Amino acid sequence: MRNIRNILAIAVILLLIAVSISGCTSPTPAASPTPAPSATPGAQKTVTITDYRGKEITVPYPTTRVVFLVENAMNTMYAVGGKDAIVGIGDIWMPQYKEAFFRAVDPGYDSKLRVASKDGAVDLESLAKTNPQLVVLWSADWDDKDTKAIEETLKVPVYGVFLDSFSDLDKLQTDFAKIIGNDARGRQANDQMNAEIKKITDVSKTIPEGQKPTVYWMWGDIYGTAGLNSTANDLINAAGGVNVLSKWDNNTKYDEHPVLTMEAIAALNPDVIYMWYNDKLSPQDVMTGADFQAWRNLNAVKNGRVYELDDPFMYDFMTARLPVAMMKVAKDINPETFKSWDLNKEYDAYFVEMYGVHYPGFAKA
Repeated sequence: MRNIRNILAIAVILLLIAVSISGCTSPTPAASPTPAPSATPGAQKTVTITDYRGKEITVPYPTTRVVFLVENAMNTMYAVGGKDAIVGIGDIWMPQYKEAFFRAVDPGYDSKLRVASKDGAVDLESLAKTNPQLVVLWSADWDDKDTKAIEETLKVPVYGVFLDSFSDLDKLQTDFAKIIGNDARGRQANDQMNAEIKKITDVSKTIPEGQKPTVYWMWGDIYGTAGLNSTANDLINAAGGVNVLSKWDNNTKYDEHPVLTMEAIAALNPDVIYMWYNDKLSPQDVMTGADFQAWRNLNAVKNGRVYELDDPFMYDFMTARLPVAMMKVAKDINPETFKSWDLNKEYDAYFVEMYGVHYPGFAKA
């Protein structure tokens, strides 16, 4: 009996020693977190967005191979941090104004495949070489020839862009950020752009209605102008002007791009003529050129108030640079109201915030 008690006592002592040792041992350091696998059961593998034609488009998520056949939409992808998702680029209009910026924000710009055009249509062979998951082009028509050819031949979804209001830019930034998996940057880019617009309109709205100049917007076709349902119309209004078409009694004024006669322009007699960039025509040509003698009696010409958005990159208001164009227009048409604004300083601050580079020169911020 005594032996059994001794054995039990020894067992208890050994157990207490084991527990004591266990409690004093340092815990094993936690392993570094292991990244979650990119494809787990139930993970989102596709995302659906709706383009400007009302067409639902489903693409892989995140989308990593996008071809841009419309350059201003590519600018939007840069604004939301999607440079690595761009694998192909169509024709660049006036590249000498733009490529320094593209190279600054995208070191891989020159290595991206170029998609050619043939007889006014996209070259499907060069497009196929990019192996795209999505193609972006300018279109308001579900059945435009490029969309049909790409979708039917290459079986690749096509996103049609058609911008005719400020809110359309918000949507574009939201959609592109969504497909690359960077929704937060899309919201941030929209907030940055809209805060800058508000800063301008907070000033322009102090101008009494009767003192706002009437503006004839001159597209490259001279007699083609900004209708009341257009981004250029919104730009004029936000800058503290009045689209002269608001005083016209023709219903085509509601079109996006109505075309007027000289007689109609003379009757409207705008205070200001504002030109979109035209490499064949300058404000001086409009005021003094032999081909514009019929324009000489317009108030805008007589008072020397013909202006131009003279840089097709900086003032492309179909991009996140909309506020940049707005500042320029505002200061031109309302010089007294905006006389304290240093445009180069404003441009630099905006470029740093939106793109992470300085203006001019595009040095990294």
